[in-house]
Amino acid sequence: MSLVFRKSTMEDIDILLPIQKASFQEDLEKYEDFETNPACETFEKLEENIKKYHHFTILDGESVIGAIDVRGNEERMHISKVFISPFNQNNGAGTAAIQFLEEQFPNVKLWTLYTLYLSFRNHYFYEKFGYKKTKEVQLTPKLILFKYEKLPGVLMSK
Repeated sequence: MSLVFRKSTMEDIDILLPIQKASFQEDLEKYEDFETNPACETFEKLEENIKKYHHFTILDGESVIGAIDVRGNEERMHISKVFISPFNQNNGAGTAAIQFLEEQFPNVKLWTLYTLYLSFRNHYFYEKFGYKKTKEVQLTPKLILFKYEKLPGVLMSK
């Protein structure tokens, strides 16, 4: 796997949107969260996110396999979403994505993100990078999110 991260462009939307929808479809079916689940995002909303925030496309060679959407500044950077095509998961792309973000924004004082309360793989994934659960937020009767935070200088555990 030879990964490349580059700033997303409007030309990426037609490729990224189906990957994003496929990546979050299982969660949509489980939690029925039609308001905030990225599987429900429109072309226009993704276009707005690419224009407004730090949005990076992930490529394996020439193939687009996912993206990262982060928002904020050096005081606080929020990881809005990281998604990898279901066909390319479990090959280190997610780990490389988080490492890329930390290299791209080395002066961030606080990293934050939200993940699903039953997404145990995500909990383990973010905790290995030094993220700590700090809060629970109930969005719907079926959906609880865990907020994770990471202070600078906390290294990934091996």
